[in-house]
Amino acid sequence: MRILIISPLFPPQGSGAEISTMLECKELVENDVSLVVVTNSSLSLKRDDEWMKKIRIYRIPMPFISFVYPSVKPFGEFLYWLFQGQSWDIIEKIALRENADVLHIEHAFIGFKTSLNNKPIVLTIRDYWPICIYRTLWRGDGVCDACSFKGIVDCRRMNYIKIGLAGFSRLLYGSLSPPIIYPLSLVFYRLFKEKLMQVDKIVTISTYLKEKLRRTLNIKESLLEVVYPPIPRFPYVQREVNSQRTPISFTYFGSLAVHKGILNLLKAFALAIRKSPDIRLNICGTGILQHYIEDFIQKYSLGKNVTLLGHVKYRDLIKIYKITDIVVVPSLWPEPFGRVTCEAMVAGRPVLVNPVGGLKEQVIDGFNGFHVNCYDIDEFAEGIIKISEMSRQKLLQMGLKAREDVLRRFSSEKRIRNLLKIYDSLI
Repeated sequence: MRILIISPLFPPQGSGAEISTMLECKELVENDVSLVVVTNSSLSLKRDDEWMKKIRIYRIPMPFISFVYPSVKPFGEFLYWLFQGQSWDIIEKIALRENADVLHIEHAFIGFKTSLNNKPIVLTIRDYWPICIYRTLWRGDGVCDACSFKGIVDCRRMNYIKIGLAGFSRLLYGSLSPPIIYPLSLVFYRLFKEKLMQVDKIVTISTYLKEKLRRTLNIKESLLEVVYPPIPRFPYVQREVNSQRTPISFTYFGSLAVHKGILNLLKAFALAIRKSPDIRLNICGTGILQHYIEDFIQKYSLGKNVTLLGHVKYRDLIKIYKITDIVVVPSLWPEPFGRVTCEAMVAGRPVLVNPVGGLKEQVIDGFNGFHVNCYDIDEFAEGIIKISEMSRQKLLQMGLKAREDVLRRFSSEKRIRNLLKIYDSLI
């Protein structure tokens, strides 16, 4: 079996989606699958691991990919999709030269054509790009079911207005562009649906995402398959405790963006420390809200309780887990799966989540984590206080249950078996 993987940011030079693709490639190699990877020629390529040396890698021009997500450019939400066809012409030649059995697209991509000698195409969808032009399915402080003109206005206004004057140009663009973006999005939604009907199998990363796509686009059940993302192979990470007085520590991993819920977390934490003054919060990540968050911490004198750790490299995550009791995933958008949640549980940490989207598939309230309403600041703060008042021993036991549960339900053996079954059925 020879599989051609299309992954413009390989090895991971993006975020959770790219990490998942890398881990999936590793699992396939370990299961003796012959892999060819097509990636972007404009980014650096390092083969640090032995398994990567077993993959044939082609680097080709992909002008639509960059570190900076194209929505930061005027109407980049649409420009992103317009130049993919020229890359596909090169991919076709590589697929024929390598005699690939299946082409697996691991990215938001519609540039493919169906004239490739009937070679089957698998498309992994990791977020809401076929039904939400901003890929978040998020509007204001809540979840939306489908885009409308009012929805686009509310989504952009609520997102950008919290950035402050530093993001004035974005606020202006987000406020004035909907009259153009909305009719364009309707055209693209029809195009997306048409293109999705041309692939042989659509893989989604959660049942929630599968059902959302099925209902919104009226996709046949037989075309959709759930294969959960690969889970990391962390060992259990022992919590480092200097004494019984070591404070309970919460940790946030993720981009500093409004839809990730980081602002609600900070506001709730500021309320929680009034009653629980010893609790701590570590914030790992960077993003457009960096300066806003720094100003918020200074304004409300949170420096003793809140630590900004910036970008944390994947290989350094274990160091952070050693000083963490609970991981917080306060997403206001419905995370399709939530890689941070899965990683935290593998490390043996219970997770506090806003119970929306795929997060509900991972976290069972009171068993391996906590469901807390993160839209309401007062409820959020109360949830933080209640958790911080639990004994550390109980939190440690919950973390052990979380690790055992995630390794059982999302095991590598189970997911790779499902993926290979899909390939076999198409060849």
